[in-house]
Amino acid sequence: MSITELTGNPRHDLLLQLIAERGYMNIDELAQLLDVSTQTVRRDIRKLSEQGLITRHHGGAGRASSVVNVAFEQREVSLTSEKMAIAEAIADYIPDGSTVFITIGTTVEHIARALMNHDRLRIITNSLRVAHVLYKNPRFEVMVPGGTLRPHNGGIVGPAATTFVEGFRADYLITSVGAIEPDGALLDFDVNEVSVVKAMMKHSRHVLVAADSTKFHASAAVEIGNVKQATALFTDQIPTASFKTLLENEHVELVVSELGGQE
Repeated sequence: MSITELTGNPRHDLLLQLIAERGYMNIDELAQLLDVSTQTVRRDIRKLSEQGLITRHHGGAGRASSVVNVAFEQREVSLTSEKMAIAEAIADYIPDGSTVFITIGTTVEHIARALMNHDRLRIITNSLRVAHVLYKNPRFEVMVPGGTLRPHNGGIVGPAATTFVEGFRADYLITSVGAIEPDGALLDFDVNEVSVVKAMMKHSRHVLVAADSTKFHASAAVEIGNVKQATALFTDQIPTASFKTLLENEHVELVVSELGGQE
């Protein structure tokens, strides 16, 4: 399923796609791009927000965390080869015997599968989907926190999950992100999920960020931290010269899986 086939209504699908790409749009912009009246756009926004697909704002609409959630199945099959290459690169980076935090998302699920040949990993994850992959390796110790279970992505969130994470000191955190800003800001969509990731970052010796190249052009609202806090950034295409300079200045390793090596 592509993001242009979410509702079966072409205008609604286009409206969702525009908001998914831009993060927020006002009613006048949407009316112009969709070639309809502002009253029609208001009705569309009301209907789509009732379905949990967008968030209504005064004078416009923005991307809801549920927009990303609805597209979760789509993201599972998008950029699969790029995500698999990133996953292999991160798996190569993780030594046997490590304690590893793993967050929520389609990219980290690929990474979990790539880790299956490792030995003696202790894994703390707030993703039931990740845990479901990894618990089958008898050489792994897999732990999940208590908390509220997200039905769209199998994520566990809430204060209990954050407190559980804070009881560990991991060698590595493996996390994906929703978007990366030119100044290095790491963003995601759900404030509750981000709270757990922030706790993991504070309690990790090394932070490994997985971000396919689309994340440099995406939009998200909740700040996780900054790429400056990372040990290494794994991606599938060489980023802009200014972003490479930022990484170099902060001594963040850049691993570009497309090249099969490091920059």
